[in-house]
Amino acid sequence: MHTNTMSVRLPWQRASRSAPAIGWIALVTSIFAGSTSITFAAALAGALSPLSMLFISEALTMLFTVLSFGLVPIIVRLSRINRKHWVPMLVVGFSNSVIAPLLAFTGIRMTGPINAELFIRVEDIVLVVLAVVVLGERMKRHHIFGALCVLFGVTIVILRGFSEALHISRGDLYIIVAALFYGCGGIVFKRYLHSIAPELVVFCRTCVAMTAFFLVSPFLHHTLVQELNAFPMELMVALVGYGFIARFLNLFSFYEAMDRLPVRSVSLLLNLGIIVSIAFANFYLGSPIEPFHIAGAGFILIGSVLMEIDGITRHKLHHAHLIHKHRSHV
Repeated sequence: MHTNTMSVRLPWQRASRSAPAIGWIALVTSIFAGSTSITFAAALAGALSPLSMLFISEALTMLFTVLSFGLVPIIVRLSRINRKHWVPMLVVGFSNSVIAPLLAFTGIRMTGPINAELFIRVEDIVLVVLAVVVLGERMKRHHIFGALCVLFGVTIVILRGFSEALHISRGDLYIIVAALFYGCGGIVFKRYLHSIAPELVVFCRTCVAMTAFFLVSPFLHHTLVQELNAFPMELMVALVGYGFIARFLNLFSFYEAMDRLPVRSVSLLLNLGIIVSIAFANFYLGSPIEPFHIAGAGFILIGSVLMEIDGITRHKLHHAHLIHKHRSHV
């Protein structure tokens, strides 16, 4: 990884020919590591409150960002940002690192990890619709078809394969509303912050989340320290997995892949995470995989790929947006 704080070439960086191979290994690692996030979060939902999960998630992200790019260089670069960008960064931070994650963590406590993984994909539809309404982008046929595929896939899951009447559980609704906030934050990023280095936006998002946590925590009956003291040992694997695999290893591998591979390859293949996530939820938590889950996931996967086609041709803008979006979900 290229950073602002380390100039020594690591052993695996000596030969430029090995860079693509390392990139592919990093991408596969990122797909598998990122696919554990919702499952580990669901396992921890009974022992940790949504606010505590928010703190753990954002604290680890901040730590990774500082270790990767250096605290002093980040602060120096932030001090040079035009004032007009600060309000959008605060809006994105509050939307994507406070409101949306709290809604998502709350929803995960009330619904299954497979439903959560599928319903969070509503963000793709929100991004396409708002890109047309807010950004004035032209919606092409593959965008419309892709959005309809995602919508149809979500509908299949809601109606349980059209075998039941329309009924959205409370947890599913929380996940869908969280996806709306993720999508709105993504549009604000694309309109106002696409020229800002993604790591700076990510760092500001974590600062907003951490500030919100410390402002609210004194008014809570159960603090993070109390929850950790009463934390059951049998969930320690899930806690370590969420902190190290789902957050740190996922982000580390993602940046390594983005550094060595074409954006189009990373963008398209990351969508395969939906399949791995469902399989891991079944393996780790024993969550049943119903036929309507498979059908819904198939349509959502096709729709997500179709909506990525146009973005991969605009390398710089899509590079920044992909990094921002990858840090959106829990």
